[in-house]
Amino acid sequence: MLYLEVLIAFLFFLYGVYQTNNIIVRRKMASTIVRGIKKQNENKQSIQYDKIKKHDPYFHIPTITARIEQAFYIIKQGWSEHDMTAARAFISDGIYQRYAIQFNIQDAQRRHHRLDNLLIHHTELVGIEADKHFETMHFKISSRAKHHIENTQTNTPAQSLIPFTNKTEYWTYIRLPGVKTRSKPGLIEGICPNCGATLMLNKFEQCQQCMSLVTSGEYDWILAKITQEEEWRFQNAKRQVKGVAEYQVVDPMFNLPIIEDRVSVIFWRLQQAWLAQNTDAIQSVAHPDYINHFTQKELSHYYFDNIELGLCEVNKVEFGDEFDHLLILVKWKGTKIFLSENKQPVTGYYAHYLTLIRKTGITSDIKKGLHSLHCFSCGAPQSDSDKASCEYCFTPFNHGDLNWVLKDFTPRINHIMNIQGNQFEIAPAPEKITEKIFDPISLLSGLVLILFADGKVDPKELALLNDFIKQRRIPQHILNDILLAQKSGELTMLAPEEILDASAWLTKMIEMCLIDGQVSTKERQLLIHFGKRFNILPIDIDLRIKQIRNKLYREGKLALSI
Repeated sequence: MLYLEVLIAFLFFLYGVYQTNNIIVRRKMASTIVRGIKKQNENKQSIQYDKIKKHDPYFHIPTITARIEQAFYIIKQGWSEHDMTAARAFISDGIYQRYAIQFNIQDAQRRHHRLDNLLIHHTELVGIEADKHFETMHFKISSRAKHHIENTQTNTPAQSLIPFTNKTEYWTYIRLPGVKTRSKPGLIEGICPNCGATLMLNKFEQCQQCMSLVTSGEYDWILAKITQEEEWRFQNAKRQVKGVAEYQVVDPMFNLPIIEDRVSVIFWRLQQAWLAQNTDAIQSVAHPDYINHFTQKELSHYYFDNIELGLCEVNKVEFGDEFDHLLILVKWKGTKIFLSENKQPVTGYYAHYLTLIRKTGITSDIKKGLHSLHCFSCGAPQSDSDKASCEYCFTPFNHGDLNWVLKDFTPRINHIMNIQGNQFEIAPAPEKITEKIFDPISLLSGLVLILFADGKVDPKELALLNDFIKQRRIPQHILNDILLAQKSGELTMLAPEEILDASAWLTKMIEMCLIDGQVSTKERQLLIHFGKRFNILPIDIDLRIKQIRNKLYREGKLALSI
């Protein structure tokens, strides 16, 4: 009897040692994964930094960060005052259109957003890229301000006790390669970097003294993109896109940042067209065929408010006999405002494919790329009127003779598919491109679509989702908006093949959970609930977690050993 008790005690001791060793090993793996990911990012950024420093010896991050903060205050003040004049010299056409149309929407709603007591908490350079087309910097800017809304119809005074709102955004600046950092003031300070004169831009966005096109990125850093924290993901400019390498053989200056800025211009012009319920705003950026389609099919009894353009990503480029084609994915959020029907506004999450066309044989001009709302023939600005050709040199804007124009704007899905009860394979398909469902908002939207596809909100699954967004630092209101959009049928963020690709989704979810080195108990429960929808067993999920964790651990060890 004593022998049996000793044996049992010894076995418990061994089990305790085993469990303790397990915990130690897992903590070591988690630490290695986290430190390894950080080290890999540091190594990549160091290489890009050295590339820029080689050609620009005065490139100094603290100095640039101070200038970026100065630009942040100027732009936010302009947004608050509905006047971007002070910032026009260092923002792209896409950013300028974004603000101009936001102001128009606010005017239509008889309101004016204002910021008071703006203060930057922290600014951090989180990404650097350098290639033959552009040098790019991504800054994470955390700030706080008192955000209030004035009713312009009733002249309602601002409330005296407005709480501070904290906000984090990612601002992307670009310039052409070879530009040198100056010790003297530049665009952000209101000075022409080319001649040193105080900037008083003419209608062509040129310095009135030396006629330099200052918004081209040829002289200084230009703000090209603003991304909300919950939508941010680092997109390497060298990401592989179908057809780009082949296309750059015949058009060496073809590059993705310029295309994505052009798409931003077109997207916001479309929003202006919906707001005005006419096609004036898109006359200069859309092909006549699409303008006819928009007039007959797209004009409805609504427009969109509170618009946030999230993902904007080139999917492929194709040669054509008469026109070359570009397919671009945009994912965005907006509140649908009904003009005449007695319906309440509804927030939706949408995804569209934009098709752009350009005459075959035309090549890109990188110095005019961020100046896409100007005539590519004479440089004159394109007005907001219904002009489809240049008022100065009469060159047609919208035939694709000089620049990419809109040919189609198609929703990816028109209804939410009922996926309950379908069978799916867990084996990954090698030809699948899973990167397209990685951005956090799409991932969260997909979880909502999958878990609540039957129309029932399970309290346990909802609790797991709430815990998931806290771990991932996604604001609660984002999940609330997505749930409302799903309920009202306005959640069309994903395409059917993305919703149904269980293997890709499982991999991306596990990778997202393992950012902090381990999958928590609640995260594992969420993965299991996800798996039930696709008949994926918990043992298969645990196996996939182990495989991905080991892969990240090996990569982390390798990075730390270099």
